[in-house]
Amino acid sequence: MFSLVNKVAVVTGGASGIGEAIVRRFLKAGATVYSIDLVGSAVEGATALVGDVSRESDVVTLLEVAAVKTGRLDIVVNNAAIQPLGIAFADLTEQTLRRTFEVNVHGVAFGVKHAPRFMPKTGGRIINTTSFVGVIGIPLGSAYAVSKAAVTHLTKCAAIELSPRGITVNAIAPGTVLTPAVTDIPNNPEIPFVAQRTPLGRLAEPSEIASAFHFLASDEAAYITGVTLPVDGGIVAGWERYDLPDPDPTFVMA
Repeated sequence: MFSLVNKVAVVTGGASGIGEAIVRRFLKAGATVYSIDLVGSAVEGATALVGDVSRESDVVTLLEVAAVKTGRLDIVVNNAAIQPLGIAFADLTEQTLRRTFEVNVHGVAFGVKHAPRFMPKTGGRIINTTSFVGVIGIPLGSAYAVSKAAVTHLTKCAAIELSPRGITVNAIAPGTVLTPAVTDIPNNPEIPFVAQRTPLGRLAEPSEIASAFHFLASDEAAYITGVTLPVDGGIVAGWERYDLPDPDPTFVMA
């Protein structure tokens, strides 16, 4: 069950964080995995490819390399992203907005555009990484959160267009994850802040996010498309706490 044996997968942003966890999970499930990143490193057992997903020519070349080497391409995970948080609209620069969308949105769009060229006629799997902040509004998310909201809607549009090919397109919306980008910050205030507001009371491990990608990449998920699956401990379901003072005992509703 959930085997990826004889499947070929490409994972962008696969050198660290969630992407690295996805690569490990896919390898364990039996897939042949190509990891695309700006750095030429990959999990042992995967093939590292160097490229910038914001450049369409890089995306085409790297997908073609994977497909030519193996003779097929079954799964494409558009995961690479940058995360400029803490930027109010008043402080947003043209350069920040442009670069965020070039990587986070254009990179996904290029993957969606070109992956079908190399996939079997019987279909394939495209899985995009969005975020819980692409589902709910947050302050100071003028670039990152807005870009992830775009990925959420891009996923729906792509699922409709590619359905005649039998290619499913879905997205995973992680909550805050214990990746080096979070844990390497000394006394990072984000960790307790998010944990206190998450119904399950903690942040996610990268492996927990990767397991959701594994499911959507598998044959068992063949009838799921156009979905953005939150893997966030329940944070987008609603408030974990609703602390209010006791009402005035003398108040009587009319």
